[in-house]
Amino acid sequence: MTSPNKARKALLLLTLCLTLSLCSKSTNLNAQEKRKDSLRADFTSFTKLLKNNYPSLYRYNSQSKMDALLDSTYNTIQPNTTDFEFYRLLKKTLSTIKDGHLYCSLPPALQKYREEKARFFPLKLYFTDQHTYLSSPNNTEIPLGSEILAINNQPIERVRKNAMEYIVSDGNIQTKKQKILNDFFYFYNYLSQGEQPYYEVKFKDPEGAIKQIKITGKPEKELVSDEEENQPEKHLQLTLKASNTAILTIKTFEKSQLETTGENFPEFLKKSFATLHQKQIKKLIIDLRGNGGGRDTYGPLLYSYLTQKPFQYYKSLTTATADLPYEQFKSNISSYNNLNKEMLLKNSQHNYQLKNTAHANLQQTYPQSNNYTGKLWLLIDGLSFSTTAEFCAIVSSNNRGKFIGEETGGTYEGNTSGVQIESTLPNTKIQISFGTVQYDMSVKPAKKAARGIIPQYKIQQDISGKADSQLNYALKLTEK
Repeated sequence: MTSPNKARKALLLLTLCLTLSLCSKSTNLNAQEKRKDSLRADFTSFTKLLKNNYPSLYRYNSQSKMDALLDSTYNTIQPNTTDFEFYRLLKKTLSTIKDGHLYCSLPPALQKYREEKARFFPLKLYFTDQHTYLSSPNNTEIPLGSEILAINNQPIERVRKNAMEYIVSDGNIQTKKQKILNDFFYFYNYLSQGEQPYYEVKFKDPEGAIKQIKITGKPEKELVSDEEENQPEKHLQLTLKASNTAILTIKTFEKSQLETTGENFPEFLKKSFATLHQKQIKKLIIDLRGNGGGRDTYGPLLYSYLTQKPFQYYKSLTTATADLPYEQFKSNISSYNNLNKEMLLKNSQHNYQLKNTAHANLQQTYPQSNNYTGKLWLLIDGLSFSTTAEFCAIVSSNNRGKFIGEETGGTYEGNTSGVQIESTLPNTKIQISFGTVQYDMSVKPAKKAARGIIPQYKIQQDISGKADSQLNYALKLTEK
């Protein structure tokens, strides 16, 4: 029989254990609630930042739809939401806004994990409209050119669709997302599926046999080539061909990149078009593939060599606030004419229109004296973005040339860029970046809203990289 003292001691011990357990659970619950509150506070900061400073929050979505999305996303943040899941929420929200200039960084701890420990899908893939292929011989078990059918029992089309939900792009354009997937599928698959211990890949080899293998992930440093190795010696080039044909290659409009290679864009155009005039070139191909944009005054400068009429480039420039980082709009470091508050016209609480004196592209531009009057073809793809898409929109609106390749990554109507605002969320330390100016092009009404410049000749590039299918097609057109 148990003594009364022993029974009391056992009861006290049980009570103490229960109390400690309840305290521990209470502490954990309090910590989780604090975590939820901190993440929700960051999301509130994110929302206020966009609503107060970003001019295009409702450009492609109605206010009711966008606000409902922001509210529902806020409510999905729970005590067990991780930093990774929170980052995914932000990425998906930015993608829904449909602006290719939007950006958010990984939280510092996750960035460190990404660089040092994370393992990613190891194969380089090439996505076309209908199919997905292995594009790099980094696995001896899958022949180069094999078609990928599924990953971890998910059809590749579903894998692609899920990954694309985290990629920002202008409007409803898919070509830019597809191009980004071709280079960074490993990362966006990681976002959509999470880190996987292994990957079961189902594929069809070049002979038509369907096979399946299991592979493990690799660190990012083994998947990404050195960017410096891929940098061109020159970004600008004029190549003279037979039959009075020339190719003008412009790989960037970014002034800082051009300065790195010792190139001057205005001087290059002046010399190039003088050569075209001297050589009596009648057929010109401008290659803008992979050109992500840059200095916005370079677009109308290029077009001034291709037209015989004065033209308007921008229809309007608008901001959401008068509290702009004006030091970054100085003429010595930007294309703006020392923008200041006196150059803003208030239309509503969060809409200010820039006066014509604020930017040269709001004023009429005149043709160059030695402008080119011959036939024109332009090579474009999903990475033809920002300034490049603006230039293409003006060419398209004025029916000045024919486009070959893929739909541009930037929309026909314009974009949101200019000086970027960068802000760090207080708790997660995620960095957010967005443009401060909405650009609306002076173009005819779009045939397809929220889309890029769609080529008259849609040509898929050769997957092997052994031939330039798009350029070869353009050269054949010049022979007709």
